[in-house]
Amino acid sequence: MSEHMPFLRCAVRGLVVVSLVLCPVACGSADSGAVSAIVVADDAGRTVALAAPARRVFSVIPSVTETIAALDPAVLIARTRFDRQPELAELPALGGTLNPNVEALARMRPDLVVAFVDVGQRSVADRIEALGIPVYRADIETIADLRSHIHRLGTLLGRDEKAEALVDSLDADLDRVAAAVAGRPVVDVYYSVWHDPPQTTGPGTFIDEVIERAGGRNVFDDAPTAWPQVSLEEIVHRQPRAVVIARHEGGSVEAPWLRGVGWRDVRAIQERRYLVVDGDLFNRPGPRVVEAARRMARFLHGSDILKRGPE
Repeated sequence: MSEHMPFLRCAVRGLVVVSLVLCPVACGSADSGAVSAIVVADDAGRTVALAAPARRVFSVIPSVTETIAALDPAVLIARTRFDRQPELAELPALGGTLNPNVEALARMRPDLVVAFVDVGQRSVADRIEALGIPVYRADIETIADLRSHIHRLGTLLGRDEKAEALVDSLDADLDRVAAAVAGRPVVDVYYSVWHDPPQTTGPGTFIDEVIERAGGRNVFDDAPTAWPQVSLEEIVHRQPRAVVIARHEGGSVEAPWLRGVGWRDVRAIQERRYLVVDGDLFNRPGPRVVEAARRMARFLHGSDILKRGPE
């Protein structure tokens, strides 16, 4: 599975308080003079304190990079190789999400780095923090989590009003999608995160929410975990009415594995009721979840279901 997939395992663990307080410059000694500092609690339960809004930022999490770009693209100083949006193309690439080039990053003198809270990322985050660089550890799984991070990142960047507007726009657009499909028959959907072995989305994740907003029902909404591996036999047993397949970098737009034994027994595949989508769009809990919801609604209920909005 591709290296950028760990962000699919993210989740916010409760309400986080964001506040403005007085503390010494760079949280140093009191005799250095008190200034207003930005203090935010991250998803690891740590306090991230900045003497001023961050102006040089690097994120190893593609969905968070997209959120930062929506709030203030000028603050981004680098990207990972999974940040493939055209507007980020001119930024220097510092490697993958799991193994960014910390030495090159240090030379760029960031004033904030965003990293996964995931156990596998602790060594990277700790190395960066040991260099005296503030690290914000993020863990995102639901749309509510996305809202929370937009607000907290807005505070860290000094873009609170922009963050509030972004959240309002996100909610309004998602509500419009839900309103457009209201009253239509709900479509049972299987979402393919990966095919070998089959992996899907469980209850409560942002993709599960996107399916629901778009007038569908996740056929594995009873799964015990957020991103379960499931058997092909169970997929056949549940017989989804539609299948949505996330295509990863270098993956085929035709998903030739659908012609294999087992998959051919899924009625949605037989009837060609499947859609191969861009994994960079659908698998990232960022501001573009609205685009994913629109695309899902049009697939499930017809291209005319939404008269406006991007594909």
